[in-house]
Amino acid sequence: MLRAIFGGTFDPIHCGHLNAAKALIEELNYVTIHLMPNAVPPHRPQPRANGAHRLAMIECAIRSHAHMCAEPFELNQNGPSYTAKTLAAMREHYPNDTLAFIMGMDSLLTFDQWFEWQSILACAHLVVLPRPGYQLRTANSTVTQLLHDRQVSSPDELYQGSSGRIYIANTTLTDVSSTAVRDALASGDSAEIPSQVMTYIRHHGLYSSPL
Repeated sequence: MLRAIFGGTFDPIHCGHLNAAKALIEELNYVTIHLMPNAVPPHRPQPRANGAHRLAMIECAIRSHAHMCAEPFELNQNGPSYTAKTLAAMREHYPNDTLAFIMGMDSLLTFDQWFEWQSILACAHLVVLPRPGYQLRTANSTVTQLLHDRQVSSPDELYQGSSGRIYIANTTLTDVSSTAVRDALASGDSAEIPSQVMTYIRHHGLYSSPL
């Protein structure tokens, strides 16, 4: 089985996240998407909602999607969330499955600056979602060489090795700002939020005022 890890703050999960996950399920075939909220993201502002709420909102959003699951792994760890450490631990937890890590094109372009980035490729494949405003031609020499050595053209090739391949997906990561979503929620606009998630947000009084 291919288990694709889709990490993020999910503060809150919105339709952009959900639509990307649904499209990837169609594109990759035989995949389970693990939507994993970060516990303590090391390089960005801390989430507005706590981990329990963010996980619960994911569970609400995916209730009718059989090939998605809410992944609590990072919420159960202590300290900052580093992808390399998370994937190494998940590799031990799922020794018989193939792992892939989903990232946006913006993240790929700076991948060689990530903490222990080589060990990420030792544990999992990369599935890269194009993102408006980010082009492969702007990649530095390290990332360009990485793509030359490891890029595959078909998702089927992800099933032929346990880790280390890079697939540029056809699925685009919609450029929806979580900050803009939270500001819209504070003013009563719920257009980008799945209805089940909006019910949860209202019940718990989340995002009722902008920062």
